Amino acid sequence: MTYRQISNEIVNFFRIGLSANTTGISVYILGLTDKTYLANTYGKELGKASVTGYCIKFKKLKDINVDVLEAAIRYGFEREDS
Repeated sequence: MTYRQISNEIVNFFRIGLSANTTGISVYILGLTDKTYLANTYGKELGKASVTGYCIKFKKLKDINVDVLEAAIRYGFEREDS
């Protein structure tokens, strides 16, 4: 996706990101205009995950509903609002 920085420069940036760290796994879905969408749409069905405006965090893949995670990632990738 393209992103306009504070300096007004337009740069290419990732839309979906994945990070493994000492606390587990984070999936970043960037560029969402509604910061409550992920939590409201996928939060209750994900399982043992923390959902913020653009990030889904979980400890182990077995702790979450992978189909719901896939749906959230697909939404982030396919949406047209960025």
